[in-house]
Amino acid sequence: MNKLSAFALALALCIAQGLLGVTGSAAQPLDTPNRLRLDLEQLSPRIVTPQEDTLVVTGNVTNVGDRPITEIVARLQLGAPQTSDDELEQTLTEAPPTDSGASEWESVADTLQPGDTARVTLTVPIDQLPLSAPGVYPLLVNVNGTPAYGGAARLASVSTLLPVIDPPSEAAPASVSMLWPITSSKPQVVSSPHGGPLVLADDILAAELKPGGRLDALVAAAASQRDNPAVFGSLCFAIDPELLDTVELMSRGYQVRTPSGELPGSGREAAAEWLEKLRDLVAAHCVIQLPYADADLTAVSRVNTATDLVGTALNGTSILQKLGVQPKPGLVWPGSALDETALRRVADAGVTTLITDPLQQASRHPGVRSLPYDSLTSVALGGARSTATSAQTPADQPNIATQNGIAALAFHAGLGEEPEGPVLVAPPRRWDAPVGELAAFLDSFAGLQAAGMVEPTSLDEVLAGPPEDGAAADGDTGTLDSAFSVPGDVIAELSELESVAADLQGAMSVDPTRQVQPAAIIQPLHNAVLRATSTAWQSSSSLGKAAARAATAQLTTLRRQVTVTTLSQSVSLASGSSPLPVTLSNSLPVAITVRIRLENNAGLRPAHMPDSLLSANSKIPQYIPAEALRSGRFNLDVSLTTPGGTELGTPARLDFSSSELGVVTVVLTATAAGALVLLSGRRIYRRLKARKGT
Repeated sequence: MNKLSAFALALALCIAQGLLGVTGSAAQPLDTPNRLRLDLEQLSPRIVTPQEDTLVVTGNVTNVGDRPITEIVARLQLGAPQTSDDELEQTLTEAPPTDSGASEWESVADTLQPGDTARVTLTVPIDQLPLSAPGVYPLLVNVNGTPAYGGAARLASVSTLLPVIDPPSEAAPASVSMLWPITSSKPQVVSSPHGGPLVLADDILAAELKPGGRLDALVAAAASQRDNPAVFGSLCFAIDPELLDTVELMSRGYQVRTPSGELPGSGREAAAEWLEKLRDLVAAHCVIQLPYADADLTAVSRVNTATDLVGTALNGTSILQKLGVQPKPGLVWPGSALDETALRRVADAGVTTLITDPLQQASRHPGVRSLPYDSLTSVALGGARSTATSAQTPADQPNIATQNGIAALAFHAGLGEEPEGPVLVAPPRRWDAPVGELAAFLDSFAGLQAAGMVEPTSLDEVLAGPPEDGAAADGDTGTLDSAFSVPGDVIAELSELESVAADLQGAMSVDPTRQVQPAAIIQPLHNAVLRATSTAWQSSSSLGKAAARAATAQLTTLRRQVTVTTLSQSVSLASGSSPLPVTLSNSLPVAITVRIRLENNAGLRPAHMPDSLLSANSKIPQYIPAEALRSGRFNLDVSLTTPGGTELGTPARLDFSSSELGVVTVVLTATAAGALVLLSGRRIYRRLKARKGT
């Protein structure tokens, strides 16, 4: 091909690209790594009404690729309104067609170099979009561009849902009650001994408690609805007592573990202020208690222990009572499905009602009813990831998840299938959204109330309704497979920890001078076991194993507070039966019974020693009666155990020497001397007798 022909071919390709450029609708998604990232910030209005004239979408688009991108444009595209719960739930995970209508393309940027960001603002008249009837419409924000060395294509997109209402609705208002979770993103405690300093794995919790943080946002958004008694009264706060335990200890001062050592944490004041805000928010209000550390109750029931860990996880209400509230008795919202054993132990712990996922609803159990929450709203607020092509941004941005939750709520409020009975909204347990998005969700709830489409209902009213029939899901024979499973090696490690903890507690007793119960010393270990089974570790089994190792480390630290020490220099015994000096120390605030164990004691015969009772915070000398069987130099290993055999502290080595003969040695020597005399006498006698004979 000559140069003229090559130039003509290139020119033809350029012309074709210009004719099929990004101003048309033929651009298709690229099956290549993302070139652009689209982050949406605002959608207004969140619910379209006849009074709205325009729909405004704002956000940012960033070049995350390795080449310049030109002619970047964006537009809105809509799909057909959703008709059923199943269809809407599928739309949340699989982007549906959005070819029912589209706005005009609007320019975003002429060129974006790698790493550059441009503002996206789409202001679209409502009458340009096919929104003539009430419903929930799939909405796609589509961004096209032309990367260097490539053709025009869709390079980023975000899918969400847009509810359209036209009150008054002919349907009866839906009764809606809402759980409002107050939990940490994950348990942070790595050490919390009785009377000792709190040590956290990092300082993330401090950031969540400070203004603008995740936990502060949850409290602030709920407080914003106090002026609407109906909406505020429909909220019931689901609180993890482990979070409150941790925050209260943080308010007294705490440490953070770092690679360079333990440093003071930064959230002491924020913890105290947040606790006060929470106390003010939940006073005289509906509160339910989550399992301690949001523990997986099925995993907890598999830990081999004599302690009622399930009961411990469900009934630790003392910290809630410090807030001036009493959680609703007999009601629990577990973070995972329960097997038959867990159900039985939950019932034994006094639970009468389980708030459950309707897809994993507990089968009938004597005395325990199931109260299913609305799975559609939960899936929407959970920010399910889209399974669309890799060029699309996953639809799990906090504001997009909130918008989808608003749409799901509106769907139940007359835009879709009529719900059977009250709708119980259960957001993600570790809901992470800015305060503006949380407030927008509650404001939209209030807007649906004002439109006569929902009736905010208290949880008490929902509980007063007829119970579920208890029927299990198809194929369910009485138990459920939990979506989250704690590894077997973790269960084994926690079972061993519980066994050792029980033996330690059995060796402890109350010291009259301190009046501390042994159970209070052991309780932090039970709490550590519950943290290691938290459903917060669903996304990372390695973090769950790290939590189990932290629990074991706490046990090791506790055991090392009772120890034995010896003299640093060698000891010379004054006689073969002189006692061996050691020092026993107990740093615990309780008394403990210990047993001295000797090893490497060849050449030494120790006398029987009774168990010793060490007072709290004591250090006492102890003398080990022993008899040297021979003279020489000895190295003796001395250690402590409980009467049950649990090792305490670390073994100590005692060096000593003895120049005296022990009783056994003397007896053996005397016996040998006597035998020698007898033999010698016998020989002399024979010689004398032989002479007389001659």
